[in-house]
Amino acid sequence: MKAAPYSLEALREYRKQQAGRPAPKAIRLADIPPDAPMEEGIVIGCWNGEAFVNWEKWLASQPAEAFRVSLEDDHG
Repeated sequence: MKAAPYSLEALREYRKQQAGRPAPKAIRLADIPPDAPMEEGIVIGCWNGEAFVNWEKWLASQPAEAFRVSLEDDHG
């Protein structure tokens, strides 16, 4: 990244990068069946496309690539 991490230039550069990427498909409440399965005893449930699962289980199932920061975006 060429600009300071918390500058207007960095924000503009980030927005320019994001503009070229396709937006992820949103999941609407209407897309989830009313009789969708749910794990027993969960407090916070996340939809994984098939059932409501525990948040920690859902987080562990996400690809690591989704949370990876590129070298250009790593300000630390």
